[in-house]
Amino acid sequence: MKAVLLSARDGSISVGEMPPPAVQWGMVLIRTTYSLISAGTERATLETGASSLVGKARQRPDQVRQVLSTARQLGIRETYRMVQDRLDRPMTLGYSCAGEVIAVGEGVDDISPGMRVAAGGAGYASHAEIVAVPRNLVVPVPDGVEDRWAAFATVGAIALQGIHQAEAVPGSRVAVIGLGLVGQLTLRLLRAYGYDTVGVDQDLAAVDTARAGGFVAYARATEDLPGTVARHWGGARADAVLVTAATSSTDPVELAGSLARDRAGVVIVGDVKVAPPRSSYYHKELSIRYSRSYGPGRYDPRFEEGGEEYPEGYAPWTERRNLAEVLRLVPQLDLEGLDPRVFAVEDAAEAYRVLNTERPRRRPALLLRYPGTAEVSEPARRHDKAAEWSPPAGRVRIAAIGAGNFATKMLFPHLYRDQGVTFSWVASARGLTAVRQGKRWEFRTVAESAEHGLASGDADCVMVLSRHDSHGRYAAEVLRSGAALYCEKPLGLTEQELEELAAAWNGSGAPALAGFNRRFSPAVRDLRAALPEGAPLQVVHRVFAGRLPAGHWYFDQRQGGRLLGEVCHFIDTAGFLVRARPVSVTATGVDSGDPVAAQSVTVQIRYADSSTASIVYGGTTPPGAPKELVEVACDGVAARIEDFASLTLWRRGKRTESVYRAAPKGHAEEMRALTRLLRGEEVEEADFRLALWSSLVACRAASAVAGGGRCEVAPATPALAEALRCAPRAGGAEGAGGVVPEQAPLSRESAVGTVRRFGV
Repeated sequence: MKAVLLSARDGSISVGEMPPPAVQWGMVLIRTTYSLISAGTERATLETGASSLVGKARQRPDQVRQVLSTARQLGIRETYRMVQDRLDRPMTLGYSCAGEVIAVGEGVDDISPGMRVAAGGAGYASHAEIVAVPRNLVVPVPDGVEDRWAAFATVGAIALQGIHQAEAVPGSRVAVIGLGLVGQLTLRLLRAYGYDTVGVDQDLAAVDTARAGGFVAYARATEDLPGTVARHWGGARADAVLVTAATSSTDPVELAGSLARDRAGVVIVGDVKVAPPRSSYYHKELSIRYSRSYGPGRYDPRFEEGGEEYPEGYAPWTERRNLAEVLRLVPQLDLEGLDPRVFAVEDAAEAYRVLNTERPRRRPALLLRYPGTAEVSEPARRHDKAAEWSPPAGRVRIAAIGAGNFATKMLFPHLYRDQGVTFSWVASARGLTAVRQGKRWEFRTVAESAEHGLASGDADCVMVLSRHDSHGRYAAEVLRSGAALYCEKPLGLTEQELEELAAAWNGSGAPALAGFNRRFSPAVRDLRAALPEGAPLQVVHRVFAGRLPAGHWYFDQRQGGRLLGEVCHFIDTAGFLVRARPVSVTATGVDSGDPVAAQSVTVQIRYADSSTASIVYGGTTPPGAPKELVEVACDGVAARIEDFASLTLWRRGKRTESVYRAAPKGHAEEMRALTRLLRGEEVEEADFRLALWSSLVACRAASAVAGGGRCEVAPATPALAEALRCAPRAGGAEGAGGVVPEQAPLSRESAVGTVRRFGV
C-alpha cells in the first residue's frame, strides 16, 4: 500500500510502499478514501525536519535533554549512532481521515466491516491507503455526509474541544484569534451552536475566507482593533476568546486580554507563547485555560489504545464523542465554502510543497484522495506440524515479528555479523518499521503480517520481538508452524497464555529460547560455576530501575506492568543460580497493590532445596544510581556481582575478583547460544523449561501482589504441568495461583484494575 513518509533528516516528502498494518485487539482496519492535511501541525513538522541539527535542537529542547542523559549513560559514540539511526527513520504524517472499515480486531463490538467511518490519532489515522486505528478514535459517518467532509472530523474535534473549554453558553460573544483551518472550523461550529462570533487574523487572505463564509472578521492591523470589535457588539466585549493561532509571538494572548470583558475566559487552542500582560489579565481577573487536542482521552493510552471508557457523568465529551458531534454538525458547517484543494495521494509531495511555500490561507484545507486499493489478503493457514524438526543444512534462516529499538540495538547486530545466519522475513504491527529495518538489516522480504510470514515457511527460527501482550500468542503460533522459537521476555502475561505456549512446545520438536539474557552474561555464568552443587543458596538481587512516567506503555493493563514485563528477568536469574524447583512466592507492591501499576516490588521465592531468593526492585530510584547488584551466600562461598562489570568471590579464606569489559549483560552471548541451538548443539543456559518456571513464578507473584499473600508455584493446568514435568496441583484455579493469605486483605481502592487479569 502507499503511505506518505517524511524524512526526519531533511524534511523531504515521499510516497512509499509498505505492508498494510495488522488487525490487532481493539483496532479497526480502514481503507482510506480521504485524509486531511493539518496545515499548522504538519507545516511545523516539516520545518523541524528541514532544519539543521542545531535548528532541531533549538526547536526540541526536551529531546536535547534526553540525548544528553543517554550520552551520560551510554557514551558519546553510542548516543551518536542512536541519533543518526533516529534521523534515518521515515515518519508517517497525518491524523484525520475517513474511509471504509475492512476488518476489526477482538474487543471491537460497535464497528463492523463495510461501515463508513472517520478516524483520528497521530500515528494511526495517517496519510496511507490502509490504516489501523483504535476503536475509541473511530466513529461511524452519518448517512448524507460525504467522505471528504468526514475527513475533517479530527481537526474539527480540536476546534470543538476549545469551545467546550470556554464554558460559554449559546448566544455569548466569542472572539476567535487565528483563522487558519482550526480557526475557520471554530467559527463554523460556534455559528452552528448559536454564538455571536468575530474572527481576527493578521493575514488578509484568511480574513477574506472568513468573510466569504458569512462571518464578521477583522485584520489584526485594523486601527483600534479592540474598540472596533466592541463597537460591533454595541460597546460590549467578548465573553470568551479562543486563541487558535500558531506563533512564537505573545501578541495573540495580549490581544485576547484587550478583547475580553471583565472575568471572561481565554482558551489557548493553538501553539502560542503565553505571557499575559498584568495590565489586562489582572485588572479584568481573566482566566486562562488550555484546550488539549481532540478532548478527554487524548494522550491516555488506557482510553485510546486500551478501549476503556470514562464515566459519562465525569467526562461526557470525550475525544470520541467530539468526533461524532462534528460529523453530526457537518451539514451546517458549509465546509465546501473552504474550497479545499484535493491532491491524489501519489502527488502528496506537491501538496506539501504548496503547504510549505504558498501558505494557502485563502484555501486553508488540503485533502489527499485515495484510489481503490487492493484487497487485504487473508493469510494462508498452516496446519500444525508434527514434532519433527532438524537443524538446517546451510545457513540458518531467521525471521522477526517486531523490529523495535531493543531488537535493532541489542540483538540484530550480533546475528548480522554471524556468517552462518541469513535474515529471511520481518513483520511489524504498522508495517513502516518492518520496511525500514528490513532494508537496514537486509531481510529478504517484508511480510504483510506475522501470519503471512509464518505461512510462508521461509524461516528456521522466528524471533518474537513485539509488544508484551502479543508474546504468548505469537510464540505459540511460531511453534505450531514448525519453526524454532526465540521469544523476548515475558513469555506470557497470564497463566492461560503460558498454558497455550506450553501446549505448543509440548507438541513441537523445535528448539525454543526465551530472552532472559542475564543468565547468559559472563558474570552470572562464572558465578554459577563457582557455586557448590546441592548447597542451599541465599540469593539477593537488588535493582535500581528508576522511575517510569505514569503514561508509559508498561502501565497499560494489557501490557502487564513492570513486574511481569521486567522483574521476570531477575526471577529467572535467581532460578538459574539456584537450580531447584520453586515452591512458593510472596510479593508486595511497595507503592501499589495493583501489580500493573506498581513501580517498586519486593519478591521472595522459596525453592524445593530450601534455597531462597529475594528480589528488591526499586522503580522510583533517582537517575545515576548503579542498576543491579546480585549477592549469593551459601556454605563456604559468598559472592557479589556489581552491574555485571565485576564478580567478587570469597571462599576458603581468599578473595578473588573478575572484571568484565563493557559490563556485558549477556545479549551477545545469548545470540551466539541461539545459533548454536539452531545448529543442534546442547546449550545449558538455553533451558526453556526454566524459562517457563520463571514465567509462572512471575504470574504467581503478580497474584500475590494483588491478593496480599503467598502463592504456591505448582502448575495448575495440564500442558504447563507436562512441560514442567509436574502433576497439576489439585483444585488449582486457573490463573489465580492459589493465594494463601498472610496479610490483611487488599483494600478496595488498591484492588481496582486487578480483578480482570488476576482473578482476585
